[in-house]
Amino acid sequence: MTPEEEGRLVRLEELVAHQQAAIEDLSRQLTDAWKEREKLRRELARLSDRFEELEEGVEAPAASQKPPHW
Repeated sequence: MTPEEEGRLVRLEELVAHQQAAIEDLSRQLTDAWKEREKLRRELARLSDRFEELEEGVEAPAASQKPPHW
């Protein structure tokens, strides 16, 4: 193998190593973001359920009832 070919091979191996590290980092970030999204989705569902419970417990708005002097 000529020195030029050897140098080219080394550069290609370095490039592959850097790309592999970048892919692993992006994969880790994607996994973390997915976990956070799922956590927020569950929290939103919980809060929506709680809000619906509170709405059901509230009496009809006074605007739909006739005032007592009518």
